[in-house]
Amino acid sequence: MAKSSSKITLREVASEAGVVESTVSRALTDQPGIADDTRARVLEVAQRLGYKRPRKSAGSATEQRGLVGVVVAALHNAFYPYLVNRIHDELDALGYGMILIIDELSESGSRQKIRSLVDTSLDGVIFATASIGSSAVDLLVKRRIPTVLVIRSNKRGNVDVVESDNYMAGVEATHHLLELGHRRIAFILGPQNTSTSLDRYTGCMSELKATGLCPTDAHVIWSTYSHDAGYSGIVQLRNLPNPPTAVFCANDVIAIGALDACRKLGLAVPEDISIIGVDDIPMAGWSMISLTTVRQSTREIGTLAARRVATRIEGRSDNGVSHDILPTSIVLRRTTAPPGKIK
Repeated sequence: MAKSSSKITLREVASEAGVVESTVSRALTDQPGIADDTRARVLEVAQRLGYKRPRKSAGSATEQRGLVGVVVAALHNAFYPYLVNRIHDELDALGYGMILIIDELSESGSRQKIRSLVDTSLDGVIFATASIGSSAVDLLVKRRIPTVLVIRSNKRGNVDVVESDNYMAGVEATHHLLELGHRRIAFILGPQNTSTSLDRYTGCMSELKATGLCPTDAHVIWSTYSHDAGYSGIVQLRNLPNPPTAVFCANDVIAIGALDACRKLGLAVPEDISIIGVDDIPMAGWSMISLTTVRQSTREIGTLAARRVATRIEGRSDNGVSHDILPTSIVLRRTTAPPGKIK
Protein backbone atom coordinates (compact mmCIF):
# COMPACT_ATOMS: atom_id res chain seq x y z
CA MET A 1 0.00 0.00 0.00
CA ALA A 2 1.34 3.43 -0.97
CA LYS A 3 2.26 5.69 1.89
CA SER A 4 -0.16 8.53 2.61
CA SER A 5 1.14 11.80 1.16
CA SER A 6 0.39 13.51 4.46
CA LYS A 7 3.04 11.32 6.07
CA ILE A 8 5.79 11.94 3.51
CA THR A 9 8.68 13.56 5.36
CA LEU A 10 11.40 15.99 4.34
CA ARG A 11 13.92 13.21 4.89
CA GLU A 12 12.17 10.95 2.38
CA VAL A 13 12.13 13.70 -0.26
CA ALA A 14 15.84 14.31 0.33
CA SER A 15 16.64 10.61 0.03
CA GLU A 16 14.65 10.24 -3.19
CA ALA A 17 16.23 13.36 -4.70
CA GLY A 18 19.72 12.39 -3.61
CA VAL A 19 20.34 15.55 -1.56
CA VAL A 20 20.52 16.54 2.09
CA GLU A 21 17.45 17.75 4.00
CA SER A 22 18.62 21.37 4.19
CA THR A 23 18.79 21.46 0.38
CA VAL A 24 15.17 20.32 0.19
CA SER A 25 14.10 23.02 2.64
CA ARG A 26 15.95 25.70 0.69
CA ALA A 27 14.56 24.51 -2.63
CA LEU A 28 10.97 24.42 -1.38
CA THR A 29 11.24 27.92 0.13
CA ASP A 30 12.96 29.39 -2.95
CA GLN A 31 16.19 30.14 -1.11
CA PRO A 32 19.32 31.15 -3.08
CA GLY A 33 22.49 29.11 -3.45
CA ILE A 34 21.01 26.01 -5.12
CA ALA A 35 21.71 24.97 -8.70
CA ASP A 36 18.71 25.20 -11.03
CA ASP A 37 18.82 21.50 -11.93
CA THR A 38 18.96 20.53 -8.23
CA ARG A 39 16.03 22.80 -7.40
CA ALA A 40 14.02 21.35 -10.31
CA ARG A 41 14.78 17.77 -9.20
CA VAL A 42 13.72 18.49 -5.61
CA LEU A 43 10.48 20.13 -6.71
CA GLU A 44 9.70 17.23 -9.05
CA VAL A 45 10.30 14.64 -6.33
CA ALA A 46 8.26 16.60 -3.75
CA GLN A 47 5.36 16.88 -6.17
CA ARG A 48 5.54 13.24 -7.23
CA LEU A 49 5.61 11.98 -3.64
CA GLY A 50 2.92 14.40 -2.57
CA TYR A 51 5.05 16.09 0.09
CA LYS A 52 3.39 18.98 1.87
CA ARG A 53 5.00 21.40 4.29
CA PRO A 54 3.67 20.59 7.78
CA ARG A 55 1.12 22.78 9.45
CA LYS A 56 1.56 24.50 12.79
CA SER A 57 1.83 21.96 15.57
CA ALA A 58 -0.67 23.78 17.79
CA GLY A 59 -3.44 22.73 15.44
CA SER A 60 -3.84 25.94 13.45
CA ALA A 61 -5.33 25.58 10.00
CA THR A 62 -2.83 28.05 8.59
CA GLU A 63 0.23 26.66 6.84
CA GLN A 64 3.58 26.74 8.59
CA ARG A 65 5.33 30.10 8.28
CA GLY A 66 8.80 28.74 8.94
CA LEU A 67 9.59 31.32 11.63
CA VAL A 68 11.60 30.43 14.75
CA GLY A 69 11.94 32.71 17.75
CA VAL A 70 15.38 32.76 19.40
CA VAL A 71 15.32 34.07 22.98
CA VAL A 72 18.64 35.37 24.33
CA ALA A 73 19.86 37.68 27.07
CA ALA A 74 21.12 41.16 26.23
CA LEU A 75 23.73 41.09 23.48
CA HIS A 76 26.32 43.01 25.51
CA ASN A 77 27.24 39.55 26.81
CA ALA A 78 29.73 38.67 24.07
CA PHE A 79 28.81 34.98 24.14
CA TYR A 80 25.34 35.47 22.69
CA PRO A 81 26.17 37.10 19.32
CA TYR A 82 28.30 34.10 18.35
CA LEU A 83 25.57 31.69 19.41
CA VAL A 84 22.88 33.66 17.56
CA ASN A 85 24.97 33.80 14.38
CA ARG A 86 25.39 30.03 14.39
CA ILE A 87 21.69 29.40 15.04
CA HIS A 88 20.72 31.89 12.32
CA ASP A 89 23.02 30.32 9.74
CA GLU A 90 21.71 26.82 10.41
CA LEU A 91 18.07 27.88 10.45
CA ASP A 92 18.61 29.72 7.18
CA ALA A 93 20.16 26.61 5.65
CA LEU A 94 17.12 24.64 6.79
CA GLY A 95 14.74 27.13 5.20
CA TYR A 96 13.54 28.93 8.34
CA GLY A 97 13.38 32.59 9.21
CA MET A 98 14.47 33.82 12.64
CA ILE A 99 13.13 36.47 14.99
CA LEU A 100 15.36 37.59 17.86
CA ILE A 101 13.80 38.12 21.30
CA ILE A 102 15.88 39.90 23.94
CA ASP A 103 15.06 38.80 27.48
CA GLU A 104 16.82 39.72 30.73
CA LEU A 105 15.63 36.79 32.87
CA SER A 106 12.41 38.55 33.82
CA GLU A 107 9.80 35.84 34.19
CA SER A 108 6.84 38.18 33.69
CA GLY A 109 8.54 39.84 30.73
CA SER A 110 9.39 36.50 29.15
CA ARG A 111 5.86 35.19 29.45
CA GLN A 112 4.38 38.33 27.91
CA LYS A 113 6.80 38.40 24.97
CA ILE A 114 6.44 34.69 24.29
CA ARG A 115 2.63 34.77 24.62
CA SER A 116 2.23 37.59 22.11
CA LEU A 117 4.58 35.97 19.59
CA VAL A 118 3.16 32.48 19.93
CA ASP A 119 -0.34 33.79 19.36
CA THR A 120 0.70 35.34 16.05
CA SER A 121 3.70 33.97 14.25
CA LEU A 122 6.11 31.49 15.79
CA ASP A 123 6.42 27.90 14.58
CA GLY A 124 9.10 27.07 17.12
CA VAL A 125 11.31 28.59 19.81
CA ILE A 126 14.96 28.21 20.77
CA PHE A 127 15.27 29.44 24.34
CA ALA A 128 18.74 30.44 25.61
CA THR A 129 17.77 32.19 28.85
CA ALA A 130 15.61 29.61 30.61
CA SER A 131 15.74 29.68 34.38
CA ILE A 132 15.09 26.61 36.50
CA GLY A 133 11.35 25.98 36.53
CA SER A 134 10.79 28.74 33.95
CA SER A 135 7.09 29.58 33.55
CA ALA A 136 7.80 30.95 30.06
CA VAL A 137 9.03 27.52 28.99
CA ASP A 138 6.02 25.91 30.66
CA LEU A 139 3.78 28.17 28.58
CA LEU A 140 5.45 27.00 25.37
CA VAL A 141 5.08 23.36 26.40
CA LYS A 142 1.42 23.92 27.28
CA ARG A 143 0.80 25.51 23.89
CA ARG A 144 2.58 22.58 22.22
CA ILE A 145 5.02 24.90 20.45
CA PRO A 146 8.16 23.03 19.32
CA THR A 147 10.77 24.27 21.79
CA VAL A 148 14.47 23.63 22.39
CA LEU A 149 16.37 24.95 25.40
CA VAL A 150 19.92 25.83 24.46
CA ILE A 151 22.83 26.25 26.92
CA ARG A 152 20.50 26.01 29.93
CA SER A 153 18.01 23.48 31.23
CA ASN A 154 14.81 24.12 33.16
CA LYS A 155 15.51 20.90 35.10
CA ARG A 156 12.03 19.50 34.43
CA GLY A 157 12.75 17.03 31.64
CA ASN A 158 9.71 18.14 29.66
CA VAL A 159 11.43 19.79 26.69
CA ASP A 160 14.42 19.22 24.39
CA VAL A 161 17.73 20.55 25.74
CA VAL A 162 21.09 21.17 24.04
CA GLU A 163 23.82 22.20 26.46
CA SER A 164 27.44 21.73 27.41
CA ASP A 165 28.56 19.47 30.23
CA ASN A 166 28.54 22.31 32.74
CA TYR A 167 29.24 20.03 35.68
CA MET A 168 32.45 18.82 34.02
CA ALA A 169 33.39 22.40 33.13
CA GLY A 170 33.48 23.12 36.86
CA VAL A 171 35.41 19.93 37.56
CA GLU A 172 38.00 20.65 34.84
CA ALA A 173 38.58 24.25 35.91
CA THR A 174 38.92 23.41 39.60
CA HIS A 175 41.15 20.41 38.89
CA HIS A 176 43.47 22.66 36.90
CA LEU A 177 43.73 25.18 39.74
CA LEU A 178 44.32 22.45 42.30
CA GLU A 179 47.03 20.88 40.16
CA LEU A 180 48.79 24.23 40.08
CA GLY A 181 48.80 24.20 43.88
CA HIS A 182 45.97 26.60 44.70
CA ARG A 183 44.03 25.95 47.88
CA ARG A 184 42.30 29.29 48.48
CA ILE A 185 39.96 29.30 45.49
CA ALA A 186 37.00 31.67 45.14
CA PHE A 187 34.02 31.57 42.80
CA ILE A 188 32.19 34.37 40.98
CA LEU A 189 29.04 32.80 39.58
CA GLY A 190 25.93 33.76 37.64
CA PRO A 191 22.35 33.72 38.98
CA GLN A 192 21.43 30.89 41.35
CA ASN A 193 18.27 30.11 39.38
CA THR A 194 20.16 29.06 36.24
CA SER A 195 21.31 25.52 35.55
CA THR A 196 24.64 26.74 34.15
CA SER A 197 25.62 28.42 37.42
CA LEU A 198 24.41 25.57 39.62
CA ASP A 199 25.94 22.79 37.51
CA ARG A 200 29.31 24.53 37.18
CA TYR A 201 29.35 25.29 40.90
CA THR A 202 28.41 21.70 41.76
CA GLY A 203 31.28 20.45 39.61
CA CYS A 204 33.68 22.83 41.34
CA MET A 205 32.55 21.75 44.80
CA SER A 206 32.78 18.07 43.90
CA GLU A 207 36.42 18.47 42.87
CA LEU A 208 37.26 20.53 45.95
CA LYS A 209 35.66 18.05 48.35
CA ALA A 210 37.59 15.20 46.74
CA THR A 211 40.70 17.05 47.89
CA GLY A 212 39.28 17.69 51.35
CA LEU A 213 38.67 21.40 50.79
CA CYS A 214 35.54 23.47 51.34
CA PRO A 215 35.34 27.20 50.56
CA THR A 216 33.88 29.67 53.02
CA ASP A 217 30.68 31.50 52.12
CA ALA A 218 32.74 34.65 51.61
CA HIS A 219 34.58 32.96 48.75
CA VAL A 220 31.37 32.18 46.83
CA ILE A 221 29.69 35.12 45.07
CA TRP A 222 26.39 34.66 43.23
CA SER A 223 25.81 37.48 40.78
CA THR A 224 25.08 38.02 37.07
CA TYR A 225 26.87 36.92 33.91
CA SER A 226 28.37 40.36 33.42
CA HIS A 227 31.61 42.33 33.34
CA ASP A 228 30.45 44.29 36.41
CA ALA A 229 30.00 41.04 38.35
CA GLY A 230 33.62 40.09 37.75
CA TYR A 231 34.94 43.55 38.56
CA SER A 232 32.97 44.01 41.78
CA GLY A 233 33.61 40.40 42.76
CA ILE A 234 37.38 40.86 42.72
CA VAL A 235 37.09 44.06 44.76
CA GLN A 236 34.97 42.19 47.32
CA LEU A 237 37.32 39.20 47.46
CA ARG A 238 40.40 41.41 47.72
CA ASN A 239 39.07 42.91 50.95
CA LEU A 240 38.85 39.54 52.73
CA PRO A 241 41.34 38.73 55.52
CA ASN A 242 42.60 35.77 53.47
CA PRO A 243 41.98 36.68 49.83
CA PRO A 244 42.00 33.87 47.27
CA THR A 245 44.98 32.97 45.16
CA ALA A 246 42.72 31.86 42.30
CA VAL A 247 39.21 32.70 41.09
CA PHE A 248 36.86 30.57 39.01
CA CYS A 249 34.57 32.81 36.95
CA ALA A 250 31.41 31.18 35.64
CA ASN A 251 31.86 32.70 32.19
CA ASP A 252 34.46 34.62 30.20
CA VAL A 253 32.66 37.95 30.49
CA ILE A 254 32.86 37.71 34.29
CA ALA A 255 36.51 36.70 33.97
CA ILE A 256 37.35 39.71 31.78
CA GLY A 257 35.70 41.98 34.35
CA ALA A 258 37.84 40.27 37.02
CA LEU A 259 40.98 40.91 34.96
CA ASP A 260 40.09 44.59 34.68
CA ALA A 261 39.67 44.83 38.45
CA CYS A 262 43.02 43.14 39.02
CA ARG A 263 44.74 45.70 36.81
CA LYS A 264 43.00 48.54 38.63
CA LEU A 265 44.05 47.15 42.01
CA GLY A 266 47.64 46.52 40.93
CA LEU A 267 47.37 42.72 41.07
CA ALA A 268 49.53 40.90 38.55
CA VAL A 269 47.81 38.01 36.75
CA PRO A 270 48.80 35.20 37.18
CA GLU A 271 51.72 36.04 39.51
CA ASP A 272 49.49 37.40 42.29
CA ILE A 273 46.19 35.77 41.39
CA SER A 274 44.99 33.26 38.80
CA ILE A 275 41.77 33.76 36.83
CA ILE A 276 39.89 31.11 34.82
CA GLY A 277 36.64 31.44 32.86
CA VAL A 278 34.16 29.34 30.90
CA ASP A 279 33.03 29.61 27.24
CA ASP A 280 36.16 30.49 25.22
CA ILE A 281 34.60 33.41 23.39
CA PRO A 282 36.94 34.72 20.65
CA MET A 283 37.91 37.69 22.82
CA ALA A 284 39.37 35.30 25.40
CA GLY A 285 42.07 34.34 22.90
CA TRP A 286 43.14 37.90 22.11
CA SER A 287 46.82 38.36 22.99
CA MET A 288 46.10 41.23 25.40
CA ILE A 289 43.69 38.99 27.35
CA SER A 290 44.93 35.41 26.80
CA LEU A 291 42.41 33.96 29.24
CA THR A 292 42.63 30.41 30.48
CA THR A 293 39.12 29.05 30.11
CA VAL A 294 36.93 26.00 29.61
CA ARG A 295 35.71 25.84 26.04
CA GLN A 296 32.18 24.93 25.05
CA SER A 297 31.44 24.40 21.38
CA THR A 298 29.19 27.33 20.49
CA ARG A 299 29.08 26.30 16.86
CA GLU A 300 28.00 22.73 17.58
CA ILE A 301 25.46 23.82 20.19
CA GLY A 302 23.84 26.35 17.87
CA THR A 303 23.78 23.95 14.94
CA LEU A 304 22.24 21.12 16.92
CA ALA A 305 19.62 23.37 18.54
CA ALA A 306 18.48 24.64 15.13
CA ARG A 307 18.23 21.09 13.79
CA ARG A 308 16.34 19.91 16.86
CA VAL A 309 13.68 22.61 16.56
CA ALA A 310 13.33 22.03 12.80
CA THR A 311 12.85 18.31 13.48
CA ARG A 312 10.10 19.08 15.98
CA ILE A 313 8.35 21.56 13.68
CA GLU A 314 8.39 19.12 10.78
CA GLY A 315 7.11 16.24 12.87
CA ARG A 316 10.15 14.06 12.18
CA SER A 317 10.92 13.31 15.80
CA ASP A 318 9.81 10.46 17.98
CA ASN A 319 7.83 11.50 21.02
CA GLY A 320 10.74 11.24 23.43
CA VAL A 321 12.36 14.34 24.90
CA SER A 322 16.03 14.68 23.92
CA HIS A 323 18.80 16.00 26.15
CA ASP A 324 22.12 16.54 24.38
CA ILE A 325 25.11 17.22 26.64
CA LEU A 326 28.22 18.24 24.70
CA PRO A 327 31.74 17.83 26.09
CA THR A 328 33.91 20.73 27.22
CA SER A 329 37.70 21.11 27.17
CA ILE A 330 40.14 23.33 29.03
CA VAL A 331 42.17 25.88 27.07
CA LEU A 332 45.40 26.88 28.83
CA ARG A 333 46.61 30.42 28.28
CA ARG A 334 48.36 33.04 30.43
CA THR A 335 46.00 33.83 33.32
CA THR A 336 46.71 30.80 35.51
CA ALA A 337 49.93 29.74 37.22
CA PRO A 338 51.07 28.29 40.58
CA PRO A 339 50.13 30.55 43.52
CA GLY A 340 52.42 33.42 44.36
CA LYS A 341 52.39 35.78 47.30
CA ILE A 342 49.41 38.14 47.38
CA LYS A 343 50.61 41.71 47.80
